[in-house]
Amino acid sequence: MNTVQLECFLAVAEYLNFSRAADFLKITQPAVSHQITSLEDELGTRLFVRTSKNVSLTEAGLMFIEDASSILKIASGAKNRLGQGGSDLLFLTVGCHNQSELDFLPPVIHRLAGRFPTLHPSVKLIPFKSMANLLEEERIHVMFDFQQDNPKKPIGIFHELARTPLACVCSTGHPYAGRTCLNVDELKGPMVLGEPHRLPPFVHQSQIRVSSSCHPSELYFVDTYESILALVRAGLGYSLLPFYPGSDKKGLCYIPVTGIPPLAFGLYHKGVKGNTLLKEFIRLLDEEIAAGELRT
Repeated sequence: MNTVQLECFLAVAEYLNFSRAADFLKITQPAVSHQITSLEDELGTRLFVRTSKNVSLTEAGLMFIEDASSILKIASGAKNRLGQGGSDLLFLTVGCHNQSELDFLPPVIHRLAGRFPTLHPSVKLIPFKSMANLLEEERIHVMFDFQQDNPKKPIGIFHELARTPLACVCSTGHPYAGRTCLNVDELKGPMVLGEPHRLPPFVHQSQIRVSSSCHPSELYFVDTYESILALVRAGLGYSLLPFYPGSDKKGLCYIPVTGIPPLAFGLYHKGVKGNTLLKEFIRLLDEEIAAGELRT
């Protein structure tokens, strides 16, 4: 496996078109095809489904995107460090699942960079089921998540940032929009649901519980957290989601739902001993949340 193969794979995965990937890489299409075929032979699995009309990723291809990106990043980082004579760059990789978690980072990273001028942060946007594996393999330093109840295998050390209520999220024109709270048994009507691997397990279970009383025609299934909010904002229905601390509502109503306990939202990491950078990142994040009076 080499970096050329991985670059070709990621280009095709992005464009889902061999010709456009070749144009982007400034090589010929047969060369791209050869690199992908040799990579598939080496891995012993198909990464793409090719037809005369389109190209799509296989399940293995989807899973391999994160690995390919990580390998290229490690190779690039090693090259840069060696080229700079072993500089003292400080790396921090943060795992996020959606835009609400990403929104926590700008003020914290800004302050952190002021204290550590050689900071080189990286952010990975990854589904819930995949993130814990990266933390276990120490390919990320810290990740946002909700505390797991009695997990079979502990993810790491949990640092709570806030208690987050589960909320009915709806548009400003929805019948629920004027409510200050709702009981879970009151939730009826059209609903937008997300894929299990894109949501915290407890949230997905709660969505399924509420949606069980809906007619199939009232259910809208989408893949990402952001897609849920887009359809809710369009007025197609409500959804059941965590109310992240400091969430920018952007024309949405977040109505706390009673009958469902709040979630402990925070960070998982492998330990801060000897890692001054990570310790300071967590401290600054605590400060930002406390300053916004977001703890409940």
